[in-house]
Amino acid sequence: MHIWSERPGSRIRELIADIVTLLWLAIWISLGIRLYGFLANLAGAGRFVREGGTEITNAGETIGSAIEQVPLVGEGAAAGIRGALAGAGGPLITFGTDLERLLIIVSALLGLLLVATAVVPWLNRYLPWRIAKWRRLNAASRAIRGTRRTRAEPISDAALETLLASRAIHRLEYDELLEFTPDPFGDWVTGRHGRLARAELDRVGLRSVAAPR
Repeated sequence: MHIWSERPGSRIRELIADIVTLLWLAIWISLGIRLYGFLANLAGAGRFVREGGTEITNAGETIGSAIEQVPLVGEGAAAGIRGALAGAGGPLITFGTDLERLLIIVSALLGLLLVATAVVPWLNRYLPWRIAKWRRLNAASRAIRGTRRTRAEPISDAALETLLASRAIHRLEYDELLEFTPDPFGDWVTGRHGRLARAELDRVGLRSVAAPR
């Protein structure tokens, strides 16, 4: 299975595109993580409120434990103090916990949004192009080289060259043909199929009909 084209020019373009894409992903994912970390620090406000509520509740327990030792009224007073301070601290604990959770969720969403805004448009252009190149390269390799390996009587080089030249003359744009021959129609009519075959091989990313050793 091929990952990159065999043709040097196509291979270099694909490698550059792959490397740039990886760098682009790494940069924006790193920025997204940094943004999340920065905003997640704001969740400290929620923790501060929660800890304040916890301290109030703990103070009620401490004071209640001390007052319980007072004869006659100690237990009742301790229960009242515990209940009052727990009633004051409980909402703060709940609010602080919810605020901390909300700020962390918002931080994560903003970090993901930053990454998605930069990465998704890039991948929408890169992935279809890269997958199409990869599929065409491997399908062409199986069709051209697999035919030579699996047939009991392999197709001759000349016949295969004619088939490839036919695909080139009927499918490629004029500017693509002119990169390989100054006279594409003349080559086809006179049977000079070599340059047209190379144009078709270049289109799919193969260097030659035979697999490189």
